[in-house]
Amino acid sequence: MKEYKLTINSNKYTVVIKDVTKDAVLAEVNGKQYVVDREAVATSAPTVSTQADTPRPAIVAPQASAPVSTAKAGAGTIPTPIPGQIISINVTVGEQVRAGQKLLVLEAMKLENSITATMDGTVEKILVSEGDVVSQGQTLVVLS
Repeated sequence: MKEYKLTINSNKYTVVIKDVTKDAVLAEVNGKQYVVDREAVATSAPTVSTQADTPRPAIVAPQASAPVSTAKAGAGTIPTPIPGQIISINVTVGEQVRAGQKLLVLEAMKLENSITATMDGTVEKILVSEGDVVSQGQTLVVLS
């Protein structure tokens, strides 16, 4: 965990980097927690804009009320989009589900994220339990 004291356009920020994954950074800015998308960085030295008339926000926060979308890792597999902890499982093995139905809830950075079915199907496997800490991309549920 690293902490930085930053001043951007005369605004002071305390930024704590909590976790860094391939695609996201878990950060706390002035006591508020964010999941920030991360892009590949070029190997050349970074450039810094000094134009005062084009301020840019330090971090853009996702909407807390928006459910986290799930990406298809393979037909019927439901991976976690971000690291976190499983706080509830809303389905059972053998249950029929519809695309968009909430399968489980993942807590990441004190925000609850609904993980939903990406297709209609039957719950074939549940690979996690309540309380499990999961990594980004880890398969949570398999549908058939």
